[in-house]
Amino acid sequence: MGRGFFIKPDTSGGLSLRTPAKVTLVALVAVVLLVAVAVGSWSIRGAQANSADQAASAAIAAAEDIRVGVPTVVSAQTLEQVSANHYPLYWAGEIPDTKIELTLTANSGTFVRYLPQNAKAGDPDKYLTVATYEAISGYDGLKSADEDLATVEHSKSGAVIAVFDDRPLSTYFSFQNAAFQVEVFSPEKDESKKLTDDGTIGLVGGEAS
Repeated sequence: MGRGFFIKPDTSGGLSLRTPAKVTLVALVAVVLLVAVAVGSWSIRGAQANSADQAASAAIAAAEDIRVGVPTVVSAQTLEQVSANHYPLYWAGEIPDTKIELTLTANSGTFVRYLPQNAKAGDPDKYLTVATYEAISGYDGLKSADEDLATVEHSKSGAVIAVFDDRPLSTYFSFQNAAFQVEVFSPEKDESKKLTDDGTIGLVGGEAS
């Protein structure tokens, strides 16, 4: 049963009606608290939305500032903005304790390199790099590679994958009818092939290959 008015015996022999003042006060306090919580929740959501909008705007601005031929450290969000104008764009995802360096080439190629946190853009050392070369017949070139010069395989996803004997630290792949080719380079032996095979290499903003 809900709380409401009720009658209780009066010691004087009559009946008295209990006032609802306390009940009303409690109800008002509850309403004030609910309003405060709701306003707080809206404020938090609003702040989160504003923060996301600001991050997106910053990413767009950063993407527009990247110059051809200039290695630039970028965020994953900025890289996604760049991919809108440079498709396809492949990478190895976000890797802990590294930062992403992006280099654009004059012929629409992209190089995504993973630098240690203490390295600067343009560092001359060799690090994991995912390069996407556009406007080339990547699939046919890899498929027809001389078996005496390269190891060529076909993945379940339909990609042709090749490792050339004279470039064992790089793994190349492409897809049938695709006008691009991807090179995965790592200074660590066999790592480029492993990352390609296990699906780590994928489209920026999309699924792995």
